[in-house]
Amino acid sequence: MKLSAKVNFIILPVMLVIFSLAGILSYNSQKTQLISSLSEKIEYELKHISDSLKDSLYELDSVANMFLGGQSVNKYLNNLRFDSHKNYSNKELVKSINQLELRGGEIVIFGILNSDKEEVFLYDAEDPFATIEITEAITEHFAYINENIKPQGVSELQPSRYQLLMTEKRGNEILWIRTFSPDQAISTTSFSKGHSIYTAIIKLRLPRATNYMHELKSSLGENVLINISPIGHSQTMESVTTLNFMNDKDINYGLYLANQLWKIEVSVPYTYLDKLYQPYRFLFLSIVIAVTGITFILLKSLITSRIINPVVNLTKQVEDTVPGDKLRIARLQSNDEVSLLTNKYIDLIMKLDNIAKYDHLTGLANRIQFQLELSKLVSNSLNQQTRFAMFYIDLNNFKSVNERFGHFIGDQVLKVFSTRLAESLHETNLTHGDESQFDIARLSGDEFGLVIHNVRDMNNVVQAAKNIISLFDEGFRIDNHLFDIGISIGIAMYPDDAEDADHVIKKADIAMYSAKSCSHSAYQFYTSKLSYEIERYETVTMSLKDALVNNEFYLVYMPIYDCQNGSLRGCEVLLRSTNETLAAYGPEQFIPIAEKSGLIKDMDYWVLESAFQKLSEWIKKFSFSGVLAINFSSWQLKNPEFVEKVSGLIDTYQVPPQLIELEITETCFVPGEHKNGDILSALHGLGVNLSLDDFGTGFTAFSQLIDYPIDILKIDRMFINEINKGKTEDRPLVDIIVDVAKLYHLEVVAEGVETEEQLNYVRALGCQLVQGYFLSKPLPEAEFVLLLEKSNPQVSEIVLDKEGNGDLSSPRCQVL
Repeated sequence: MKLSAKVNFIILPVMLVIFSLAGILSYNSQKTQLISSLSEKIEYELKHISDSLKDSLYELDSVANMFLGGQSVNKYLNNLRFDSHKNYSNKELVKSINQLELRGGEIVIFGILNSDKEEVFLYDAEDPFATIEITEAITEHFAYINENIKPQGVSELQPSRYQLLMTEKRGNEILWIRTFSPDQAISTTSFSKGHSIYTAIIKLRLPRATNYMHELKSSLGENVLINISPIGHSQTMESVTTLNFMNDKDINYGLYLANQLWKIEVSVPYTYLDKLYQPYRFLFLSIVIAVTGITFILLKSLITSRIINPVVNLTKQVEDTVPGDKLRIARLQSNDEVSLLTNKYIDLIMKLDNIAKYDHLTGLANRIQFQLELSKLVSNSLNQQTRFAMFYIDLNNFKSVNERFGHFIGDQVLKVFSTRLAESLHETNLTHGDESQFDIARLSGDEFGLVIHNVRDMNNVVQAAKNIISLFDEGFRIDNHLFDIGISIGIAMYPDDAEDADHVIKKADIAMYSAKSCSHSAYQFYTSKLSYEIERYETVTMSLKDALVNNEFYLVYMPIYDCQNGSLRGCEVLLRSTNETLAAYGPEQFIPIAEKSGLIKDMDYWVLESAFQKLSEWIKKFSFSGVLAINFSSWQLKNPEFVEKVSGLIDTYQVPPQLIELEITETCFVPGEHKNGDILSALHGLGVNLSLDDFGTGFTAFSQLIDYPIDILKIDRMFINEINKGKTEDRPLVDIIVDVAKLYHLEVVAEGVETEEQLNYVRALGCQLVQGYFLSKPLPEAEFVLLLEKSNPQVSEIVLDKEGNGDLSSPRCQVL
């Protein structure tokens, strides 16, 4: 069969199928639009009806609250309590009710119940002999009120409850329940047992659902259906509204809107939809037939003239071609459409191949091509028993270039760096003749890969790294502009560090992240220790997250004693974890990782709140008047929310701020930092004490102590340990710290006292406070509570005041 005949058998069925599908899709699209438009109309009507009901509810709530707070109700209840003018008050109250006017409905019942659910007043517009019907909503409301009013004190309650009712006789009604007291303003929602408490019951008759039909029929047709049904009752008018399709899709199409109080359904029969679809069926069928016929004629003509004839000629040329004539096969020389298409196709394949392998900005190999070449290099190096070096390069602070100067300038920096990188490698003599002994690739935004082949001398690798870093001496300059960026290089060796391409890249990447922590620009060779550090960091970070979610932290308490008389002066709060991983590493390792990962913020908050809660309990139970020392991270000195958090906890747990001592480690403290002083001053302004922990191990000058609101110095245990080692050169350091503390009127705490000799020495120096294993190890809560009871035998004799607080003036007892 000739090509022209095949075209007929191929094109015509395909066109019929395609255009038929297009017609069906267009028809279905039109149906979808019609359905969407119909859904929008129904949705609008549903929201309109729901908003009308809400307006009635809001109006009833406003008018009823105003009426309950008015003279008529208060006068009636006051006369009722004093049993005077009851008949007159009853008439006056009925008269006031009759004067109430609401746009959204008509009040049919107004009743008042006392706190024992007894009827004290009832107005029924239809039945003067009726009594208040105690519904489930009223019963639950009274149960809620009685359950939540405290025997003593004031209770904050939700005094209102709302419900939509459906009755065959009277249609839809709103049941409004409101608990109030004539002894206070109606807007007050706080009640106590001392108040006279009443509950108002109001039923508001709403317009029947048929009243909405006029608007629905004008928008959705004569056969539209509406149904409004109650769901339940709620203490709030603001409820979550859901909008969904109705379940009976086989009969009607519609949507329903539901919230906690009511469900509104609006639907139309499918016959209504069929009328909407009918005009479009004939239209799309006619279009499909016409377009298919016209397109086939035009397309057949074009194919014959533009494709079939050139293909016939091309076939003859191919038949005449001598086998092996690569030029004729590779590229056609004629100018006909088929030849141009073939040649363009060849060009496109070559271009796509180039795009797939190389970065469009720098012209370097991309990550995919780099990994392929690296895999080949691994195979060659394995066969030839050679080594190569993998450099993972990252530009430090490059993000700031894009943010400050824009991505165009950032792209220029990357292009210039790519050129200079290659030039620096040529200067390192990594070439052999015209062939380079290295490969460069751009792996991602500001990350580059470099492979140095056939490494025989490691000095060449080191020199190459130094030459690259030298490009960033004092920044990176382009023309007359200096960019404040640096470079980090991680280096891994094959086969020393890895046995395949993926792992050698990963090891170089690990080394690069280690180099980032060294300085502005640095290089780092991979070591197994780096992998351990990365794995340790990731493991601990994940465990910290789990511990925060699963509440796997707890506190222990290191007692602090008066150095002179031995009395218990308080304790230092220490963080521990029940998480197996964190417990294995210990706080010394997981807390620094928490600071690096940013999780320390939530951990500090957990420690603070837990410690404040315990302090509040101890004050009430044991008249605890000691100091609770709580460590916080230097990270919080950059957290503007920290002071507000501490202040909020003081208010929440009602603890005296002078019993709180917040500790900051000196090694994490940056003297002269303006923000440090601001945060510390704000904390000190709350009334808490501030201590400088591990004093003597950091860089704080003695003269700078006067610039910061520090109350206490804690001498680091490393100086205390030197006291009984027979060395006298370190002892003057402890003496000096104590003398300087006295000069600045600071208390001194000696940490880590583990021998009697150390205790006697710091006591003789005049240290006020002491802690350490010689006196006590960190204690669990139960053991520390026993220590509190032992140190204060009068705890059991404390007489509680009316508010349940102990006498805070009880003396402390000596324990040494």
